[in-house]
Amino acid sequence: MNEQHYKTEGKNKTMSAFYGMVEGNRGAATRGGSKSSGFRASCQSYDGSIISTMYYGDTGELKVRVGTSDGSSCYSDWNSDDFQGTFEEFKQLLTLAKEIKEGKVSITRHREKSNKMKQLERLFGTN
Repeated sequence: MNEQHYKTEGKNKTMSAFYGMVEGNRGAATRGGSKSSGFRASCQSYDGSIISTMYYGDTGELKVRVGTSDGSSCYSDWNSDDFQGTFEEFKQLLTLAKEIKEGKVSITRHREKSNKMKQLERLFGTN
C-alpha cells in the first residue's frame, strides 16, 4: 500500500499518495492527491502547455501521462501524441531523449517501431 499513516494529536491521518507544488509571482501553493484520485497538473503559456498526470494503474503500478497542447489550454483532450506508460518507462524515455539531444545516441540505432519509439520520433520530428 502506498499510503502512509501517521498520528497527530491522537488521530490517525493518511498521507497523500501524490503531492505537488507550484510557484509563481504570488508564492507557492501545494496540493495532494490520493491513490484513487491520482494527481493532474499543468503548466501553461500563450504559446503552449504541458499537462501531466500520475496515477496508480489496476495492477498498482505507478503510471504517468504527459502531453502538450498549443496555447494556454489547461486540460485539453488527450491525444495520440501523449506519452502514457509506467513511471519507469517515462524515466527511460527521458534519459534516451537527453542522450539523443546530446548526440550520444543516434535515433537510427533504435529503429524497432515500438510505441515508445514512435513517440520519440514525433517528439524530435524524425522518421
